[in-house]
Amino acid sequence: ARDKEVAFPIFIEGRRIVFDGVDLAHPLISSEVVVKNSIHLEHGIDIVTGSNMSGKTTFLRTIGVNVVLAYAGAPVCAKSMRLSFMKLFTSMRIQDDVSKGISSFYAEVLRIKEMVEYSKNQKPMLILIDEIFKGTNSADRITGAKEIIKGLNKEHIIAVLSTHDFELCSLVEDKEIVGNNHHFQEHYEKDKILFDYKIKDGRCRTTNAKHILRMTGLID
Repeated sequence: ARDKEVAFPIFIEGRRIVFDGVDLAHPLISSEVVVKNSIHLEHGIDIVTGSNMSGKTTFLRTIGVNVVLAYAGAPVCAKSMRLSFMKLFTSMRIQDDVSKGISSFYAEVLRIKEMVEYSKNQKPMLILIDEIFKGTNSADRITGAKEIIKGLNKEHIIAVLSTHDFELCSLVEDKEIVGNNHHFQEHYEKDKILFDYKIKDGRCRTTNAKHILRMTGLID
């Protein structure tokens, strides 16, 4: 689009995989309102936490759509972007399939199974998972997510996953895996929740579900 800042990506060859985006923007969001973010990723797991509506999903989509554009030979919506050649896997907007008796959770499990199976080939991968295992109870979700994250923590994989489960952040903090924690955050002005949609270092420390419920009158 004419109103977007665009650049042709630079492809990096070599054993060391990298994704480096400066002022990344989602191409389908108007330049008048889009918020740009920068991120540098090497092999490892990047865990993105944040409250509801803070920007986690849009950030993952921004990475994904720009990677697709890059590999298609098109310019990307960024000031600059450098990336290795990696096979892209995503688990986002997973839906159930009533006709086949598949729940959204099972559909996500099947999608992630594809990632795990492909990872055995030792070929470069870029993985984007939005709200991992959100379709099951919290205890199983956290246990399952930790095992999957550890299994995908390989030198040929860059994975970015969003979650509401702060417990997953300890995998990075306790150095059980190679990776980083990032987060999005909200702030309040009177009775309004406001977001800057800027990614920040470290884990999220706030939640806003109760505030949203209170704003809508569902709780006191």
